[in-house]
Amino acid sequence: MPRIKTEPISPAEYAERRSRLRVAAADAGLDGILVVSRGANGSDWGADVVYLTNHYSAFPQIPDRPGQWSGRGYAGVVMPVSEEATLVVEIPDWRDDLVAIEDVRVELDLWSGLVQTLRDRGLASGRVGLIGRESLLYSCVDRINQELPDIKLEWADYLIEELRRVKSEAEIALMRESTRVGCAMVEAFVSAAVPGATEADCVLAALNVGIPQGAFPLDIPVASGPNVDHFLWDRMPSWDTERQLQPGDMIHPDMYGTVNGYFYDMVRTTVAGGAVTAAQREVLEASVAVVEHIIDGIGPGVRCGDLFDRGAQWLAEHGFDVPGAEESEGVALLGQAYPSFGHSLGLAWENPSLVVGEDALLEPGMVMAVEAEVGRPGAGTGAFEHNLLVTEDGVEILTTHVKNVWWD
Repeated sequence: MPRIKTEPISPAEYAERRSRLRVAAADAGLDGILVVSRGANGSDWGADVVYLTNHYSAFPQIPDRPGQWSGRGYAGVVMPVSEEATLVVEIPDWRDDLVAIEDVRVELDLWSGLVQTLRDRGLASGRVGLIGRESLLYSCVDRINQELPDIKLEWADYLIEELRRVKSEAEIALMRESTRVGCAMVEAFVSAAVPGATEADCVLAALNVGIPQGAFPLDIPVASGPNVDHFLWDRMPSWDTERQLQPGDMIHPDMYGTVNGYFYDMVRTTVAGGAVTAAQREVLEASVAVVEHIIDGIGPGVRCGDLFDRGAQWLAEHGFDVPGAEESEGVALLGQAYPSFGHSLGLAWENPSLVVGEDALLEPGMVMAVEAEVGRPGAGTGAFEHNLLVTEDGVEILTTHVKNVWWD
């Protein structure tokens, strides 16, 4: 299927986002904001700079060479609370036809360039909110603190997290398209999961469908057959290139990446050959049922922690392990590594998550991924995930382009 044309985010919307961030920073008593994000061919941590400017650097993250270059694959936004922002990029061939901000500086030594831009924008001293906790290198912060001894950097990721949480109509349209492409990739993958195929064959089928439609896959972790209780088994790549699927092997891919910068993230499980045992059917149907049970409780004003409790109660009542349980029977191992039933979704995996004690309330315009792995010893593990939009009335499921059941 060819790529479907979608409307990009307008320059006016990017400007409005920066304006809202300035107001939030001023309300927090800050003098300005420094946002640093990493691109470097990993779309998961470039989101904050993309959100504010539509700039993304795909240059690989290579070791700094002080005096020649630093911060390859990174970019920064410097913004006083009372003035427009400056985007600082690390390579000269940035896309001026895509970037939605007027003031752009090229600094091969990015960390030095950020220091100078902070000086030039009147932020060499005072309280500056620092956004980029998950990807910012210590060498950048150390450089700033050494060269600007009067600056007081304060982590302020929460400010932009709150802005990104509720999606605009333009963002929602892009997420509908992204999840449509993701669904097509999942369908291609599970359709290829026949006896004799390898996990790599299935991944290739997904890529052949998704790449022409603009997919930027972040990864496709796969588990199958004797390893199906795991989130994935092979590493680098995260799929098996040699073992052929046998009749009755369960297999599930976690399909995630971006289209037009916005994430798709979904899982389906199938069985090679289609025929399932009664034990397999139970865990396969349970993985779908618990996700649907959680979704039935979603709506505006619902507390995310309560949704975790809702899913955990369903699993416990049916005799399955709960994510994060102290003891596990060695199945559904994702729940031990990631004790959650899902998360917010947008330009990346976002907060809040459906975890124990999460007080965040759902709002119309939030996009959530709700997921579960369910297993029993000897039966295997089924995995399932939906993406959905929280609406005024409840939810709109976005991942309806691929069916839920892939077994006989």
